[in-house]
Amino acid sequence: MNDGILVYLHCKSKDDDFHQHVLAVGEYQEWSFRDNIAGTTLYWCTMDANTLHASFEIYNAKRDDSKCDSQCNRTMKNDGGYFYNQFQGRWEKMLFWNIPKLTPV
Repeated sequence: MNDGILVYLHCKSKDDDFHQHVLAVGEYQEWSFRDNIAGTTLYWCTMDANTLHASFEIYNAKRDDSKCDSQCNRTMKNDGGYFYNQFQGRWEKMLFWNIPKLTPV
């Protein structure tokens, strides 16, 4: 995000909870995991940023195995969430929202 917007991000799976993190511009959250043997690994997040509250899948093995294997990078911007396609070397917009810029008081 830009414009000084803080992002309150809480990500988890059925078995793991990464707890809420407050991220400012340029900060990030990182974790590692391995897909389960059944190929059904799923992580989701809730996010609050300015006036937006969103819930979304941040990693779904069935969807993302064809896009990344060693690093599944994501970035959140004011207009949506972008997932990095490691095999094609490009960012893909996967989540859509609009967070207005903060107005000075």
